[in-house]
Amino acid sequence: MSGPRNPVIVYNPLKVSDPAKLARRGAEICREAGWGGPVWSPTTSEDHGAGMTARAVSDGADLVCALGGDGTVREVAGALARTGIPLGVLGLGTGNLLARNLGLPHNDFDASLAAVLNGSARPIDLGRVRFDDGPEYCFTVITGMGLDAELMAGAEPRLKARLGWPAYLLGATRALAQRGFGTRVVVDGRRPFSGRSRMVLVCNCGLLPGGIDLVPEARVDDGELDMMAFSPRGVAGWAAATLRAVTLHRRGHRIIRHSGCHTGLVTTSFPVPAEVDGDPVGSATTMRIRVDQGALMVRA
Repeated sequence: MSGPRNPVIVYNPLKVSDPAKLARRGAEICREAGWGGPVWSPTTSEDHGAGMTARAVSDGADLVCALGGDGTVREVAGALARTGIPLGVLGLGTGNLLARNLGLPHNDFDASLAAVLNGSARPIDLGRVRFDDGPEYCFTVITGMGLDAELMAGAEPRLKARLGWPAYLLGATRALAQRGFGTRVVVDGRRPFSGRSRMVLVCNCGLLPGGIDLVPEARVDDGELDMMAFSPRGVAGWAAATLRAVTLHRRGHRIIRHSGCHTGLVTTSFPVPAEVDGDPVGSATTMRIRVDQGALMVRA
C-alpha cells in the first residue's frame, strides 16, 4: 500500500525570510491534511521554476505548488500545462493575481497551503503570447504592451517589497501624459480596427490589485481571453478611462475597446514595452495571443 503523497513546493528564496521555520510549518500542515512532508525546490537565477517543475513531473509528482510572486507561478504553470498534474498557488508576491482570481488566500503561507491541500483539482485556461519572433510565453492572468509594461519595468524592487502593488504607481504621472502609439488589432481573424493606444491588455481573468475588477465577466475557465485597447489622451483622459473601467462602463466607447477572443494579433507603429504576468520582456512591435483552453489543472 502506498504511503501519503508528498507535494513539491517550488519556491523563490527571495520571498522567504526563514526557510527552516517555513519547512517546519509546511510539514505540520501537510501532516494535518493527510499528505506527506513537502519536497522543497528553490528557484535559481538560471531556473525560475520551469526546469525543476519538469523534473518533478518526470519523477511522478502528484502536486506541484508555486511559492512566490506571479513570475514564479507563471513558470510553474507553464511547465505543468497539459500534464494533468495540478498546480497549487501559494502567493507571497506583490500581486498574487492568480491566487486572487481563484479565491485563494495570499500572503499567508499557512492558509494558502491548507487551502490547496484540502481543495479539489479543476481545469483552467492559460494564455499564450509571442512578441515579434521571440519565444511563446504562457500567462495565467494578463499580458500587455504599453503603459502597463512601462510601470512594471520602472518599479524599484525595494519599493515593491515595502509598498506592494502601489509601488508601480510611483512615477506614473509622466507616463500618463505621453501620446501613445499607433495600433492595428485583429481579433479572431475578423476585420481589424486601428487607432492610437496607450496600452493594450489581454486578460485571462479580470481581478487586479487594489480590488479593481477590470473584466468582471472574465473567468479563468471560460475558454476565451479578453482584449482591451486603452486610448485616452493625457491625464484627464486616463481619469475618464479609469472611471469607466471601475464603474464597468467599458463597452462601445472610444476610450476602451474590449473584445472577447480566442486569438489576436496586435501590431504597433514602433517598438513598445511588453510584459507577461507583470514581468517585463523588452519591447516589440507585434503581439500574437491565443487561449489554451483547459490547459492547466489547479487545486483550489
